[in-house]
Amino acid sequence: MSQGRQGVSRAPPAPFWTDLRRREKEFLDSGRGEFRHSASFVSVSSIAEQFYCEYKVENGFLLGEIPTEAKDLGTALHDELVPTEEIGEEEFVRLVSRREPSYAVLRVWGTVGGLRIVGMPDHIVWAEGRPLWLVELKTTRGDPTSLWEDQENQVRIYGLLLDLMGLDCSRLGLALVRIKAEELSDEERRTWVAEVSTALQSGKVGDLESRLGGRMKVHQLRHDRRAAVGAIMSKSDYWLGKREPTSSTSVGKCRACEYSSACPKSLSKPA
Repeated sequence: MSQGRQGVSRAPPAPFWTDLRRREKEFLDSGRGEFRHSASFVSVSSIAEQFYCEYKVENGFLLGEIPTEAKDLGTALHDELVPTEEIGEEEFVRLVSRREPSYAVLRVWGTVGGLRIVGMPDHIVWAEGRPLWLVELKTTRGDPTSLWEDQENQVRIYGLLLDLMGLDCSRLGLALVRIKAEELSDEERRTWVAEVSTALQSGKVGDLESRLGGRMKVHQLRHDRRAAVGAIMSKSDYWLGKREPTSSTSVGKCRACEYSSACPKSLSKPA
């Protein structure tokens, strides 16, 4: 870890965090329900899902959540790999301000292209008040080496919001981890967060991937404000009511979608 001059920490001073909480409250109080479906805020995950299919987003609002066995299993595995517990604001600031890397997450938020956007990343590695790695986990039963557009844009937008919140993102890296979680042992699941965090910090991701034998791929990206803003702007008119949703042209996506039987644009119907 780099250190400040004469051993002084470069962590943001306490007033920064106090001001951040004030600005967050003002942001959350500013919602007026003016976006599509009377939403006051747009989630990062919803914008990401637009890159999969906007009709899936639309149907989610119109029809509500439809549980599936695959979705429930994925959620359970995800929660097992990235366990969390609530901590107070003072403890959070103390934790992320240490020189040695620490792990903690917080809600990210900001306004881009007229949209008030909020989200909760899976995992962030910090040191001296700086986010070093923002990690998003996706469980899969398929090939983990594939990186989908929706997943890439989700992690990019999380990074952008951290930046817009005023945090020092000069050393921020982004990692989208795709993993066959069902194939991991209980011990591998328990130690996953520490293992992947250490590998990212030490530059030894390849060693970890080799040890897991094709069960995981860590897609590493540079933080790129322009790419993240571009992703949001390409989808913002849907939320601003300037156009109707567009549909996927992939039969495979429609076949996998839980809304396929009710969707007017579905390319796959039950026999």
